[in-house]
Amino acid sequence: MKTDFSGIKAILFDIDGVLTDGSISLDADGREMKTFHVRDGQLIGFMRDKGLLFGTISGRQSEAVKVRMKSLKIDFVELSITDKLKSYEAFLKKFGLKDEEVLFIGDDVIDIPVLERVGVAVAPADAARYLAPHVHLQTHAAGGKGVLREVIDLIIDQRGWNEWSTTRPGIGYFKN
Repeated sequence: MKTDFSGIKAILFDIDGVLTDGSISLDADGREMKTFHVRDGQLIGFMRDKGLLFGTISGRQSEAVKVRMKSLKIDFVELSITDKLKSYEAFLKKFGLKDEEVLFIGDDVIDIPVLERVGVAVAPADAARYLAPHVHLQTHAAGGKGVLREVIDLIIDQRGWNEWSTTRPGIGYFKN
């Protein structure tokens, strides 16, 4: 069955295991480092121009995540969250959205309460096996390897926003 993205107005995602491969790297001073896939953020501005909101609800706190979310201009950022459903409900209220208008990408059991509520529930290819019954779609990409971009590309394709243009020298962008 093909996943229907037509009513989606917002994309929410976990960080570790979705935008990263789930590894926690520490330098000699104990500072946490994260590796993000550049393509995950490449089309967020385009999607925002099309009216989509972006947010993250993550169970961990990380300066690296704060920096990355700020650089991507993510609309809603909640870190160190143990009750993701409560944060999700705050997101709905803040932006006046309904469950069916939200797509959520999660990778582990802490994400199940939100995955069960949203209009489209997505998990990375390497998500915890317990998530399979709770998602509409499992990506081909593993966590940290372009999961968000794969989802964005599916939405772009389904909505017909994928006519590419290069009319500005050195910059490619979608026409529609």
